[in-house]
Amino acid sequence: MNLINIIKGTKDFKMLEKEAVEGTLSQAILLQTKDSFYASEFAKALSMLILDGGKACQTCENCQKIEAGAHPDVKKYPLKEKLLVSDSEEIVSESFIRPIFADKKIFIIENIDNSMDSAQNKLLKTLEEPTKNVYLILTCANSEMVLPTIRSRCNKIQLEKLEKSDILKLVSNRLAVSLCDGYIGKAIALEKSKNLEDVCEKAVSVLCDMKHSREVLKFSKQILDNKSDIMLTLEILAIAVEDMLKIKSGKESLVRLPFKERLSLVQSDYSVRALCEIALLLEKLSKEKVYNINFTLAIENFLLNILEVKYLCK
Repeated sequence: MNLINIIKGTKDFKMLEKEAVEGTLSQAILLQTKDSFYASEFAKALSMLILDGGKACQTCENCQKIEAGAHPDVKKYPLKEKLLVSDSEEIVSESFIRPIFADKKIFIIENIDNSMDSAQNKLLKTLEEPTKNVYLILTCANSEMVLPTIRSRCNKIQLEKLEKSDILKLVSNRLAVSLCDGYIGKAIALEKSKNLEDVCEKAVSVLCDMKHSREVLKFSKQILDNKSDIMLTLEILAIAVEDMLKIKSGKESLVRLPFKERLSLVQSDYSVRALCEIALLLEKLSKEKVYNINFTLAIENFLLNILEVKYLCK
């Protein structure tokens, strides 16, 4: 099983497949998802669908060239970190040149929401009056960051998250799958992490094992020891808080972390109000990390605040 096969089985792809067969597929499609890796793979599968007459067989020459990233009629942008005016100008001029190998031409523009308005504006005429047999596939994490004039000219598809069972066909680490929240790109990245289990254990221990203010320095050091994993630690802490709220409301089956028994044992120590307050503290701490505030002090204050909230919100 490969990711393209999984994509072909999704509702989103089947809908586009039906449109391709019926000849009603839009020449401008905007794919929205927080998973940039999945968006890129979906755009690849969609390119196969368009050039393979509504099949995406993965075996014909068109599909194989797309898979190898070597199809002369499938161009991917931006050429650097984000779409520039020069990229857009190249797309516009290239759209008037006849296909080399296939009967259609495709431009994949990734993360268009990261580009400047000027770069997006340059594409308007091409989107408004696309050349015959030219298709534009755009991807974004947040469509609100895409110009309304661009959005209105595209068929916007909000890509659904993948089922856990499908991700498990590609990622063997169950903890990575539990943490990825339906995003295959995140699951693959987490599986590559050498410290995932250790980070998870340390994060959960903050809520389960920290009892007194004199332990704050110990737990602070525990978090700060692996600086590259701090944001992951905070994310796992947030999931642990969510899991305890689920346990409290009798929704144990929705718990994501493999620590249901440990969390169940300590959930009575935290009121619903305390857990909600801790969730807010975590959100604030994540922002402080992004803005490079003295993070050692921020972590220590956060841990002290957990103990305080836990006591005051009984």
